[in-house]
Amino acid sequence: YTTVWLDNIGIFCFYITMLKKVILGITLILILSIAGLILFFPLDSFVKERIDKALGPGISIKNLKIGWNAIVADDILVKTPSGTGFLEIKQLRLKPYLWALLRKKFDIKEIEMDSPRLVIKRTKGGKWLFPEFKKKEGGKPAVELVVKAFKANNGNVIIEDDLKGFNMKLIGVTVTMKSGISLFQSGKTTITASAKFLDAGNASLKSEGNISDGKFKGTLTIRDMNMTLLRPYMKGDVVVKRGRLNLDSNFGLDKGYVKAPSLLRIRNMDIETRGFLMGVGAPFVIEFVKKKGEIVLNFNIWGKWNNLQHDLKESFKRKVSEE
Repeated sequence: YTTVWLDNIGIFCFYITMLKKVILGITLILILSIAGLILFFPLDSFVKERIDKALGPGISIKNLKIGWNAIVADDILVKTPSGTGFLEIKQLRLKPYLWALLRKKFDIKEIEMDSPRLVIKRTKGGKWLFPEFKKKEGGKPAVELVVKAFKANNGNVIIEDDLKGFNMKLIGVTVTMKSGISLFQSGKTTITASAKFLDAGNASLKSEGNISDGKFKGTLTIRDMNMTLLRPYMKGDVVVKRGRLNLDSNFGLDKGYVKAPSLLRIRNMDIETRGFLMGVGAPFVIEFVKKKGEIVLNFNIWGKWNNLQHDLKESFKRKVSEE
């Protein structure tokens, strides 16, 4: 059941691709606005038409302010084809080097995102709901996009898995990405992220790699998470009444394929006396917990990000039988 966390690594890469689409749309606004100032020509309708074509109906920006030191976009909304909200951004600030446009580059020193709200949703039919973007046919983009740093603060991430009946909200989400060249080009990119659970506990991620080829290595850490939140992913018919878990995972991501040797620690666990937990009878689990005080398991996660496999059940059965 802990694979729910690594599922979101691939989703995070998709999220970065989506963000690039939004930035390119804002770039188009900037170029057309500058052109309008130079030519003294009313381009409002022309700009709107081009923006609609560039971003598509799934993305909207309520307000945009263009200055020499910053570009500020307010109330950005990204929807899925079904009409559900995928991403809401209260404010997006870009700090560009405008002189770089003369060299056909949109060079951004830093992007700051305030109070984003990301909804990751899977339907009862098993379909993940993501936005869709229009693909540009042929040729290279007229302007090269260079982004050196990205920061998101005070965010919320909502995970809704209707197939499993799972719902979770992460608060206080922060994300920082830095690159010596550009986040969207070849070169090392470092990523750090952290979040809090509603009822105590936290999660953090540290990683470095290359967004352009989809290769990353990093660590995922979870501390003091309420186990009862994960009931929909627990295999067996036993009811877990309480428990807290820690997870340390060293993952590698290569073009959507995940390998992640992991360590799981469960403490203060209390379960019903009947039924099975991950293939082990409840009485044996209760006796094991009384004897050891906590459950410590080494296990592995592997596979494509949207179809991960793990040997947690086998590891758990082996651990209990050895004792």
